[in-house]
Amino acid sequence: MVLEYHQMNTRLTKFYAASALLLTMMASFMDEARAQVRKSGCTVSGHITDKATGETLIGAGATSGSLGAATNTYGFYTLTLPQGGIVELKYSYVGYEEVTLTLDLKRDTVLNVALQPGEELSGALVAATRESGIMSTKMSAIEIPKALLNNTPTLFGEADVLKTVQLLPGVQAGTEGLSGIYVRGGGPDENLLLLDGIPLYNVEHMLGLFSVFQPDAVKNVTLYKGSFPARYGGRTSSIIDVRTNDGNLYETHGSLGIGLLNDSFHIEGPIFRGKTAYSFSLRGLHTFLFEGAFEAFKVPANYFFYDLNGKISHKLSDRDRLYLNFYNGRDRFYYKYNETDNGYGTDDGTEILDEKTTINWGNTLTSLRWNHVFNGKLFANATAAYTKYSMVMGYRSRDEYIYHSDEEAGVNGGREVTEYTFRYDSGIRDLTAKIDFDYTPTPSNLVKFGAEFVHHTFIPETYSTTDLDIEQGKTLVDTTYEGSSSTKSRGYEVSVYAEDDISVTGWLNVNPGLRLVLFRIDGRSYFSPEPRISVKADLGGGVSLKAAYSVMDQYVHLLSSSTITLPLDLWVPITKDISPVHSSQYSAGVYYSGIPGWEFSLEGYWKDMKNILEYKGGVSFLTSSVGWDEKVAMGIGRAYGAEVFIQKTAGKTTGWLGYTLSKSERRFPDGSISNGEWYPYRYDRRHNISLVVNRKLGQRWDVSATWTYATGGTTTIPERSVGMELPDGNFVEVEYTPRRNNYRLPASHRLNLGINYHKQKRRGESIWNLSLYNAYNRLNPNFVFYTGEHKHDSGSSADKRGIELTAVTILPIIPSFGYTYKF
Repeated sequence: MVLEYHQMNTRLTKFYAASALLLTMMASFMDEARAQVRKSGCTVSGHITDKATGETLIGAGATSGSLGAATNTYGFYTLTLPQGGIVELKYSYVGYEEVTLTLDLKRDTVLNVALQPGEELSGALVAATRESGIMSTKMSAIEIPKALLNNTPTLFGEADVLKTVQLLPGVQAGTEGLSGIYVRGGGPDENLLLLDGIPLYNVEHMLGLFSVFQPDAVKNVTLYKGSFPARYGGRTSSIIDVRTNDGNLYETHGSLGIGLLNDSFHIEGPIFRGKTAYSFSLRGLHTFLFEGAFEAFKVPANYFFYDLNGKISHKLSDRDRLYLNFYNGRDRFYYKYNETDNGYGTDDGTEILDEKTTINWGNTLTSLRWNHVFNGKLFANATAAYTKYSMVMGYRSRDEYIYHSDEEAGVNGGREVTEYTFRYDSGIRDLTAKIDFDYTPTPSNLVKFGAEFVHHTFIPETYSTTDLDIEQGKTLVDTTYEGSSSTKSRGYEVSVYAEDDISVTGWLNVNPGLRLVLFRIDGRSYFSPEPRISVKADLGGGVSLKAAYSVMDQYVHLLSSSTITLPLDLWVPITKDISPVHSSQYSAGVYYSGIPGWEFSLEGYWKDMKNILEYKGGVSFLTSSVGWDEKVAMGIGRAYGAEVFIQKTAGKTTGWLGYTLSKSERRFPDGSISNGEWYPYRYDRRHNISLVVNRKLGQRWDVSATWTYATGGTTTIPERSVGMELPDGNFVEVEYTPRRNNYRLPASHRLNLGINYHKQKRRGESIWNLSLYNAYNRLNPNFVFYTGEHKHDSGSSADKRGIELTAVTILPIIPSFGYTYKF
C-alpha cells in the first residue's frame, strides 16, 4: 500500500512538474513574441464565411504576397503584415470565387470576408499553417470537403462519411462493404471519431452498412493518420474530425430526401437574421414509420435506426460566438414469438406462450461552445460537453396455462401464469470541459495550446431479472434480482498540450508539439508524455519533403470477438493490471504540387505498438466482461508501409487514385498466442487500391465512379485434427491450429457507379440519383466459414482430412434510387 501510494505521488508530481514547465515555457515564449510583434507590424484578422449562408469556412486562405494564413476550425484567421502602406489581400477557398481587397494598413484591423460559391472546384491559396493538405506542415492529414462527400457513390446511393474515408490510402474497411475503419494496422477502437470536437463511441448503423454522420448535417471532415496535432489524444491510430453546419444566418433553406432504405430531412435558417441561426437534420430507416402497423398486423420483428442533429449558433459580437450542439442516434431491434397450444398435455387445457426480445443502442451528445477573440492574435474556444453511449437488451417471457373444467375429475377451471423478465445494460458516459487557444505572435508562428478534463463513467454491464408465478390469481413466487457482474468504474483524464507551427525560413517549417496526460482509475495513476513533431522543407518547383514523429496512448478498449462491430461489444477502461496501449509512429514523404489543380504524394511509415490486447484462444467476450482482464493477453505490434496519393482538385473532372502497400503483425512474448511468434493481424492486407472519379456534365448532369481492390484479410483455420478417446469410451476429435490468422482470404474488388440529374424549379432544386453498387456483381466474401470433413481409413491409423470453406456474400450487385428536393 505504501509503495502504491508512493508511485501515485511520483506520477502526480511528474505530471504537475511537466505541466508547469510547459506552461512556463509557453508564457516566456509569448512574452518574447509580444516584444517582437510590436516591431513587426499590424494584424488583419476576422472570419471568412459563405456569402449566401453566413456559414464559416474551415481552411480558407488569406494571403498577401508571400505571407499567408488559413482559417481555423471556427473560420477565424489572423495575418500579421508590415505596418504602413497599401497591401493587397487575397481570400480563397476550394469551390469559391477568389476575392481581392486593397487596404491601407495603419493599425490592427478586423476584416470579415464573405466568399461567393463558384461553379467549378478551384484550388485555394493556403499557407503552411493550414491544418491539413499538401501545403500544411503536418503530413498524413487529409481534408474531405462536403462537395466531395456528396458526389462519391456508395451503398444504397447515400453519401457516407466513413465509406468515403475508406477510399483514402492507409485506410481500409474491416468487412467488405461495411463502415469499419482500420488505419495503418490499427483496430476499430483505435480511431478517435469526433463530432464537433466531442468523441463518439459507436458510429455505425445496421452492423456497419451506414455511419451515424448524417450527410446533410456535415460541413467538413478531416482525417489525421500520421502527424497528430498535440490537441488530440486518447487513441493510437487516427483522428476523424467531423464538423457540422452552423446554420444559415440570412435565409431558410432545407432538403427532403427519399432513398431506397431511409429518408432524410434537413432545414436551417435564421432565428434573428444575421445574429442567430439554427440547423436541424433528421434521418431514419423507413421501418420506424410503420412500427405501429407492424404491431397491428402481428409482424414478429422490426429494426430501424435514426439520427437527429441540432445546432443553434449565436453571434454575440464580432468577438464572441456561442454554439449549442445536440445529437441523438439510436438503433432498435425487436423480435416477438407467440404460440397457442389447445391440445396441451392430455387435452385438459390451453397453453399460451408469449416472448419478446429487444435491443436498443446508440449515442447522445450535447455541447456548449464559446468562441472569443481577445485581439487579432489570440483566439479562444471553451467547450463543455456530455456524451453517452448505451446498450440495453431486454427479454420477456409469459407462459400462461388455462385449465379446462372437468366435473368428473373434480377439476375446476383456472389458470397458472409464469413470467420472466431480464434486462441487461452496458455503456459509457463522459463529462468534458476543455479550452483551446490559437495565438499568432508573429507571422511565422501559430501557437496552439490548451487543457482538457474528462470524467469517464464505465458501465461494463448491469442486469436485473424478475420471476413471477401466479396460480388461481394468487402470487406464489415473486422474485426480483438486480446485480452487476462488473461494478462501475470511474476514470479521470487530465491533459495539457502546446504546439507551434514555425516558419524557420522561407523554405523550412517545423511543427513541434507536446501533450501531457494523467489518467487515474481504480486508485492508480498513469502519466503519459506524448511528444509530436512535423517538419516540412520546400525545395522549389512545387516539390516538398515532410517527416513526422508522433506518440499516442489509449486508455479504453473495445471487447469484441467478432469481425464486425456489434451492439453487444463492451467498452472497458484500462485497469491497474492492464496498461494503456502505446504507439510510436515514424513517417516521411515527398510531395509535388507543380501542376495546377493536381497533387501528388508518396509517404512511408513505421509504427511500433505496445500493450495491445488480443483475446486468448477459445475465449469470447460476448455479452460478458466478467474477469475480462484475465481473458486477454498484452503484446506488441508493428505496422509499416508506403502510400501513393494522386489527386485532381480542380476542373470539371476531379477525384483521386490511392495505393497502399502495407504489413501489420502482432506478437505476444508470453507465448499465449501463436507460441510467442509474429503472426499477421486480422486485417493485414498487402495491397489496397482505390480510384475515385467525379465528372460534371453541364449544369444538370454529374457522374461518379469508384473502383476498389484489396488483398484478402486473414482468418484462423484448423489444419488437422487429432483423435482422442475419453475415459468414458467416447471418441472426440481435437482441431489443431499452429498459429493465429494462418489463412489468407481471397482478394476483393468492386465498381460503384452513380449519376445525378439536377433540375431547377421555381422554388428549389430536384436531384434524381441512380446508383449501382458492385456493378459487375463481384461476389466478395463478407464472411467465411470452414468445414472440416474427417475421413477414416479402416486399413490405416492415419487420419485423412479435407477442409472446405464456405464464403457468404451479402452485398452482390445492388441498384438504388433516390430523390432529393432542396428548397
